[in-house]
Amino acid sequence: MLRWLDMMAARQPLRRVALDVGMHAAAGMVDFLPQMKERLATCTLIEDVEYARHGDITLRLDILQPQGLGPHPVLIYLHGGAFAIGSKRTHRALAAAYASRGYLVCNIDYRLAPQFPFPAALEDACAAWLWVADHVGSYGGDRQEMGLAGESAGANLALAITLACCTRRPEPFAAPLFERGLRPVVTLLYYGFLQASMPQRYRRSGVSAFAASIATDAARSYLGKSANHPTAEHALADPLCVIEAMAVAPTLPPVFIAAGLDDPVAADSQRLEQALQRLQLAHSAHYYPGETHGFHVMFWREQAVRCWRDSFEFLRRYLPIPVVV
Repeated sequence: MLRWLDMMAARQPLRRVALDVGMHAAAGMVDFLPQMKERLATCTLIEDVEYARHGDITLRLDILQPQGLGPHPVLIYLHGGAFAIGSKRTHRALAAAYASRGYLVCNIDYRLAPQFPFPAALEDACAAWLWVADHVGSYGGDRQEMGLAGESAGANLALAITLACCTRRPEPFAAPLFERGLRPVVTLLYYGFLQASMPQRYRRSGVSAFAASIATDAARSYLGKSANHPTAEHALADPLCVIEAMAVAPTLPPVFIAAGLDDPVAADSQRLEQALQRLQLAHSAHYYPGETHGFHVMFWREQAVRCWRDSFEFLRRYLPIPVVV
């Protein structure tokens, strides 16, 4: 309740508050589904582990620890929600899908816009990466086998962290990741909102006025007045553009890309695929006809099943579960 009172006090639109309430209510109901019960039975849920503090704000993550002694390969999961809604609670089912396959999953909460605009979410995500690198061994995780996954805005953060780990960045919150020298083994991006700025690009044929308004709202809440005029300080809000501007290929991990072809944001995934092809970097891109934003959370749909199958095949190739002899 306090969460939503804070959102209203920050003058968040009522439709955004209502959507966040609905997402959390749906997450609570999902816990009672047989498939979710089966997944949670395969792992231990460790809730609300503190990974950083900002003033009086405590940032927390959940750990879904698979059965067995490990060490387990690790996935850091970053939820979506236009940088403004959602939480580790709303996306627990997605984290559990990986944990049930044998991955130790760190499911991250981060500060949300517009109360905390860019770069707050990315600062938190970077802090989470460093915390996991330092502490995951205590939970049976293998810090040398860590990957990133996220959808929508979470995919934006996952790609930005990947860049921070693999390229030397000027941002003070990003520089420590490169200096640590620990690189993600894989990065999985589901229908990524990979360029937060310039939302006017959604006002085009084939994109509804409603979808364009959502993209505009997300950009403005995250970037404020800089949404249409980003500066160099906002570069990592647009990790796609950073990669597109590269003339020389960095050492990036294999990237999994998934998007529905009826999703206006699919263009970001297609642009990333083209940029990775040009740079001759390892990637695996998958597009699902007739699907729009958020489709892979509907586990019962045929294309969602296909998407999860594709992502697990990618993980088997690049971040496999150790075989216990």
